[in-house]
Amino acid sequence: MNITMKKRRVISLILLVSLIMTPVSAVIIHVTHGREMISHKWLHLHVLFGVVFVIAGVYHVVINWRTLKSYLMGKSK
Repeated sequence: MNITMKKRRVISLILLVSLIMTPVSAVIIHVTHGREMISHKWLHLHVLFGVVFVIAGVYHVVINWRTLKSYLMGKSK
């Protein structure tokens, strides 16, 4: 397996985990709203997962740009 495929797998896994954890942390923040210590810690995690998701998403588009461009242009292999 070459390096590009490894990068794609790692980025996909990071995207999946952050995609799942962002709404999970939002629900926990909402449920524990009255308990400041719990919701405060989850708020930091929520922001962290959101930032990681955006960064990984941009990187995902960058490393898959050729494939995405060919799909958009209708020139799939």
